[in-house]
Amino acid sequence: MRNGEKSFLQSVRDSALYKNPVLFEAVGVAPVAAMAVSLKSAIMLAAVSCAELVLIELFACLALKKVPSHFRMVIYAALGVGINIPFFMFFERFTPNEANAAGIFLPLLAVNSLVALHCERFAVKNTLKSTFTDAVAAAAGYAFVALIVGLLREIFGSGTVYSLDLELPIQLKGFLMPFGGFLLLGFFAAAVKGILRKKSPDAHPEQAFSMKEISQSHIGSLKSLLDADFNPYDETDAAGQDTREKPKKAKKANAPKKAKRKAETAKAAKAAKAEAKPASLPADAPPADGEAAPTRPRREPREDYLSDFDEMLTELDLYKQKQQDTAETPAAEPKTAPAAEEQEASDE
Repeated sequence: MRNGEKSFLQSVRDSALYKNPVLFEAVGVAPVAAMAVSLKSAIMLAAVSCAELVLIELFACLALKKVPSHFRMVIYAALGVGINIPFFMFFERFTPNEANAAGIFLPLLAVNSLVALHCERFAVKNTLKSTFTDAVAAAAGYAFVALIVGLLREIFGSGTVYSLDLELPIQLKGFLMPFGGFLLLGFFAAAVKGILRKKSPDAHPEQAFSMKEISQSHIGSLKSLLDADFNPYDETDAAGQDTREKPKKAKKANAPKKAKRKAETAKAAKAAKAEAKPASLPADAPPADGEAAPTRPRREPREDYLSDFDEMLTELDLYKQKQQDTAETPAAEPKTAPAAEEQEASDE
């Protein structure tokens, strides 16, 4: 039991430091910069954000895994409002000055991007135990930064600590403005990064926010786009027409089409490579008059999801080139002559 608690605390500490949502993932920065101007306001921000993050992330793990993503966003916002209202009423009752100073930013915490990001990136893809660890780590990291920033801004900007006057000779009012919060966050992130790199030279906290984790959620969309008989240049397609079918049926029905398209793509790529000539112009230079627009060369196959995306781009380029060649081919003029000319010819 003690080993389990120790590993849990260790994982929470590492996630809160090396993957801090504010300092290194740059998520939820605006509320900290705009609202955390004193220790009291920072406590309000930390309490509301931590409660929303832990409760909504656990609920998403338990009940929202099979709900479509666009509906989940609405549910996150509704749950955020439900959690935010009791906190807002409590702060209005016991700390009215700080609640009024927070202004619109306290109600806006109901739609904090930190909650949606962690729910979509982790909660709906992992177990309840892992989700709880992630939620506690993110909440601890967010609260830590909010409290430190609020304390420093109150000391340097107001010369007080929790409304107790320190009688400082100089007060830098700029720290109470949002730009002061952003500057302080930047220096804070640099200092924490330097400490972590000195302690662990192999650590890279600046890479905490990985776009690959977000892009993985779009692999299915790219593959379905390649499987479907999709024509992005067809202007006659109705705007609201939904031609998508169920995944299993669409995959079986479009398998021959996909194989045919791949064969045509490979054949066209080989032909284009054989006819290619060395050019001194850059790849993005505009084509001269009468010359066809250059096609994007087919890239080497890769093992990640980018190979599907490159294949899609190549297919679209080939289709566009075919459309341009068809448009440039002059159509045969109809053989029409006025009736008067025909009559004159017959008279002669």
